[in-house]
Amino acid sequence: MIAIRLHLDYEELNRSLKAAVSSYITNKELLQLILSFSETKKTFPFGQLAHLHYTAFGGEGKQIIHLTAAVELLALSFDILDDLEDLDNFEEPWMNINPSLSLNAATAMYTISMQMLHELSSEHKWKIISTFQRFALQAMEGQHTDLQNDIANEDECITMIEKKSGSLIALASVTGALLATGEEFTCVEQYSYQVGLAAQIENDYRDLFHEHKNDLSAQKKSLALLFLNRGFNEHAKELTEFIAGSQTFMEHYGSIETFKSKLLQSGVVHYLNVMKQIAIQKASTLIAEVPLPQHQIELLKSHLIINSSENKRRD
Repeated sequence: MIAIRLHLDYEELNRSLKAAVSSYITNKELLQLILSFSETKKTFPFGQLAHLHYTAFGGEGKQIIHLTAAVELLALSFDILDDLEDLDNFEEPWMNINPSLSLNAATAMYTISMQMLHELSSEHKWKIISTFQRFALQAMEGQHTDLQNDIANEDECITMIEKKSGSLIALASVTGALLATGEEFTCVEQYSYQVGLAAQIENDYRDLFHEHKNDLSAQKKSLALLFLNRGFNEHAKELTEFIAGSQTFMEHYGSIETFKSKLLQSGVVHYLNVMKQIAIQKASTLIAEVPLPQHQIELLKSHLIINSSENKRRD
């Protein structure tokens, strides 16, 4: 759901990230492992969020590069931990080596990201550190709820998603604004949760058609599964029975087109789209409340809110 088009200096961000890792890690094998993981990053959405809010709130200077590097390092460590815990996304390099090594590397990356904040020269450093830790813990709580997989209804699922996905977006957005102003803006935190919710719903929709990374086949209590379990029509009931079995959708339905048709007939596709659009509308309304000039509000909207006809990871 993040459609950011700011010209963040990726080379400078990469240099800052690699310099930080190299300054803290003396074990050559661990260092090379972490650097190899970081090189999988082709985009820097969370760093861009921090940069967007820093500039929107009038920030100037090079400290933002250091903050964006810390934010991206934390986000990558959470991606690795998430994959190790969910046992999916086997295309990634950290899923194709000894998981103990990947776990240790991710823990080291998380710790370095925290240490990087202590190197900020900003007068707002301690506020930033406290906020960073608060949102990181919220994301961990959301992940724990997701891993327990005993969510009872859609409201509980939305709360989990807002914590798990929205907290990382809030971490980046709020700390960017904090670095610029020294203030935490409640509206920034609130719309970050909605942007995170919309993004996760979009990811969940796309993953419906991924045979080897499918929340339905794993029987994860996603919004899609909770909707289908309510059995609104015969197609939803049929899908629920299929999900309870052991076949993949390709084995059961023969083609992705047939499976997609069944999903459409069940109503789950429409449901996910409506829920996404509600989150987008809430985010748009909250962005309008940001205490900034109108042109800056429009800038935030243009970079955070995408058109519903467009198709755009923490999953």
